[in-house]
Amino acid sequence: MSNTGLPVDAEIIEVNGQVIDPSEHYAQDAKNTNHIIVTVKDVLNDDQKAELSKLQVELLEDLGNHNLLCRYRRPNLQPIRGLDFIKQVDVYRNLFKIPDVLLDLIQELKGTPESATAAFPIDVMVHQGVEDLEALADQISKTAEVDRSRMELMPGKIRLEASLGKLRTIAGDDRIRVIEEVVTPVLFDDQAKRIVLASSPDPKISEFRGKGQTIAVFDSGFDLGSVDECHPALIGQVQKLIPVGRAKDQSKTEVQKVDDPKGHGTHVCGVIVGKEIDTSQGSVGGVAQDARVVLSSLEDSNEDVMAVDSIGELFKEPYVKYDARIHSNSWGDGLGIGKRQRPYGTAAAGIDDFVRTNPDALVCFSAGNNNLSMIQQGTQNRCVGSQAAAKNCLTVGASGSTRIIFDSKNGKSDRLDPDQIYPGGSRGPTAENRVKPDVVALGYNIFSAHSRHPRSANNSAAEATSEAYPKTLWKVRTGTSQATPLVSGCAAILRQILQSKGSQSPPAALLKALIVNGADQLPNIDIAAQGFGRVNMQSSIAMIQSSPIIASEISASPLPSLGSTLIRSPLKQGEKLEFTLAPEKLSDDAELKITMVYNDLPGRAIQNNLNLAVLDGATGVTRQGGISEDKIDLQNNIEQVVWFPAPKSPVIVRVTAQKIFDKSEQDFALAWSISAPYKGGNIGVV
Repeated sequence: MSNTGLPVDAEIIEVNGQVIDPSEHYAQDAKNTNHIIVTVKDVLNDDQKAELSKLQVELLEDLGNHNLLCRYRRPNLQPIRGLDFIKQVDVYRNLFKIPDVLLDLIQELKGTPESATAAFPIDVMVHQGVEDLEALADQISKTAEVDRSRMELMPGKIRLEASLGKLRTIAGDDRIRVIEEVVTPVLFDDQAKRIVLASSPDPKISEFRGKGQTIAVFDSGFDLGSVDECHPALIGQVQKLIPVGRAKDQSKTEVQKVDDPKGHGTHVCGVIVGKEIDTSQGSVGGVAQDARVVLSSLEDSNEDVMAVDSIGELFKEPYVKYDARIHSNSWGDGLGIGKRQRPYGTAAAGIDDFVRTNPDALVCFSAGNNNLSMIQQGTQNRCVGSQAAAKNCLTVGASGSTRIIFDSKNGKSDRLDPDQIYPGGSRGPTAENRVKPDVVALGYNIFSAHSRHPRSANNSAAEATSEAYPKTLWKVRTGTSQATPLVSGCAAILRQILQSKGSQSPPAALLKALIVNGADQLPNIDIAAQGFGRVNMQSSIAMIQSSPIIASEISASPLPSLGSTLIRSPLKQGEKLEFTLAPEKLSDDAELKITMVYNDLPGRAIQNNLNLAVLDGATGVTRQGGISEDKIDLQNNIEQVVWFPAPKSPVIVRVTAQKIFDKSEQDFALAWSISAPYKGGNIGVV
């Protein structure tokens, strides 16, 4: 195409991992598309957004790096290019619709039989506002020679099977936003709670065990399929079983639609709410035994985890009908086609949208157990799954534990130090360079209730028995699947404590901030493996000795710096919150830690960018939240400042709305504390 209007400082555009150099490709007009990418010189202000609106430019999504995906139904691009705040304007190219992981595979298989004939399940995602999916499906069937009768139409997408060689043909339709590989989820296969629930400075805290909290668990199934006739550790602990994966299988009884041949879901429920029972391996029980669980069974009739069409619909029933405000997900995708990390996609966007729409819902997701598969390829690379890449969920990795398992058959013992990371746990960052996992928790050699389903007997893991229940077993499992319910139970306890302090509907962002700020950074472990550290409930609880501070009620007086939380109503672009933390008499080995969390709009890039900064009131030294202390963070909606040694003068905490997407605003939560940094090896339990 022509280089008409190309600025001398034009920037390379990257979308979905695909790169276009405008010096080589720059559209003369937009007569063949209604979708363009507008690159702005700086964050748009309200007047500039209004100017674009007058030109009938509709902002759809922030793609990152000042690139905005827009709908524009006129062919002439010059009116937009002529605006002084616009750097460049190009069309949304078909290449952008095929993520790099798929295009790389196309190149690898080029000329092979697989490229021409092997059909892969894909989701064809449409642009916002495209509603006539029937017409689009007819067109795809005609141009790409795909069987129309086998297409599945869902909100915002069409699911079909096509060879990789047909992807470019499918991508040629202007109504299409992106093509994604269909994800077939997998399950991410008690000493633990003694570490995360270390002795609290407040003896009354031990009274909190999640009472009044409902946790939605999405997993394989539950025991024999009955909440009444079940494993003794779980009698009275499960409120409802919801069939999903086998719901339409008429050959199954109601019990068979929710039972647990794999034992995975039963084990997860036991980690959260299992009753304390003495066993041959010591006392075993869940972390939040007064909470209750609602379990949605995802196992299908083939005993695989079903492909989830809509995350929002999956989460809706437990949230609306059973008031489940904490969601525990120990499933996700493995590596994608060609053993590659999957990028942020439809599932992640669905999670982000659900939490954004329901801000009191904390969604926890396992980071995944993909690291050993990566290492087998000769690399120790990023491999966090696409669901776990969601910005608004709490992504959990797994660390070791103090549990020692002795195998009498070979005389060997199995233990992984709690200060180490489970080797199989998926590492970050995400494909979008976002920090994940957010935290880690103990996930190695975790004993919990074992399903009594006859086929679950094939699980040969170490087991525990009980004299009181001679026909019942507890078994060991390892992985991020076990760490995630542990953290979900911790969140239930924090939510109960907050309610006892007067915060009846605490936002999920606050729970997330408490968990992240309280986490211990493990020595000699990189951030890609542990995120912000290992969950420490003692530290998290210490920050909620009183109800959260409401930002609108802050006076001019400094706030206490030893530990507290704050909730702020939404900021508009350019607005900021600023307050002072009072100085404290501190030892030289104390650190100040402040964490900000907010729920962003769906989208691969950050749509609303808030920035956290902390200033030393005496010296003027400023530290930014994020990976770099010196630069503002444009990638993450969790930002943290760790200042060691903690300043002994007042510090100013500032949150600024650097960028807010069109017609939106952004609330947030803060948590802060002053304590000695974790130096490792002093857990103090066996």
